[in-house]
Amino acid sequence: MNQRVVLLGVASTIVIAAAAEDTGGTLALLDYELAPGFSGLPPHRHSQEDAAIYVLEGRLLVRVGGLEQTLGPGDFAWLPRAILHALYNPGPEPARFLLVLLPAGLEQGYRDLETTLRDAASPSPAALAPVLHRYGVQLGVGSETDPQSLYNPHEHPTG
Repeated sequence: MNQRVVLLGVASTIVIAAAAEDTGGTLALLDYELAPGFSGLPPHRHSQEDAAIYVLEGRLLVRVGGLEQTLGPGDFAWLPRAILHALYNPGPEPARFLLVLLPAGLEQGYRDLETTLRDAASPSPAALAPVLHRYGVQLGVGSETDPQSLYNPHEHPTG
């Protein structure tokens, strides 16, 4: 397996521990670290994969649809495809978690986002949307209650 580190903005470090080429496309495994006070991607939904989160360190606020919960070490969250979701680190320390993508494929999107964020004048949702669209990911549209509450547009979108 060829691990690859992806740096998204100033707040996320992602190690792609297993990608499509390692698992025959079945799944991808990402070891994800999110800095304190930062959000992952703006609220979004996947059309092609389900995702699962298992927290290793720190705290992670997770919104799935209209439900919001804070996870700590040993906690799990399921992010089904087509449901709007978002992540935020509310704690004073980095949140580290495993992200499993079923099936694999979107991990390449993180590599593409790294390039986009490095080259973009402003790392805004508008800059991220075309890259994410190529992978079947749609940003924050839906009827879920206040989907933007976990995303601060003044922060760098990171993952």
